[in-house]
Amino acid sequence: MHFQGRDVHEQFQFYFRQHWIRLLGPFSSMIFWSAVLAGSGYVIFGILQVPEWQSRHGILIALFAIFAIVQLNFLLRFYTYFLSIFVITDRRVHRIKKTLLSFDDHQSMDLWNFQEIHKSQHGPIQNLLGFGTLVLEAQDTQMRMHFVPRIARIYGRISHLRERAREKGGTVRK
Repeated sequence: MHFQGRDVHEQFQFYFRQHWIRLLGPFSSMIFWSAVLAGSGYVIFGILQVPEWQSRHGILIALFAIFAIVQLNFLLRFYTYFLSIFVITDRRVHRIKKTLLSFDDHQSMDLWNFQEIHKSQHGPIQNLLGFGTLVLEAQDTQMRMHFVPRIARIYGRISHLRERAREKGGTVRK
């Protein structure tokens, strides 16, 4: 697998995105505002029946513009979710965050440098749905991974890869 910041000697292990619950708020907001706009359209055009055609067109254009903004907002949030990814190789953990136009962030940490790996799940929803936060700590830096899906499994895999990287004695670079 090819991705930004990959060393030619690294071997891809797995990747993941944040848990789907991250999209629940924007999706709920989109559904709510779409229902409000549909209800407003029904009341204005079905019950009140605005008599002037200029007023009807103006109101219809305003409702459509608000609807388009609501949909575009959700689409941008969805793409931000989709383009943010964690890639784990046999040597490093990469956090790649992008947006369509303006944001491109990449953070990498060597596995063998990790001093501590903390896993936390707070609350019944995180425990029921199996997501949480991983904090990977190295000497001077730390990487926080929020909304990690299947957190127990990923925590185990990263811990195992860290031990394998330590046995190899760190990274080999050209």
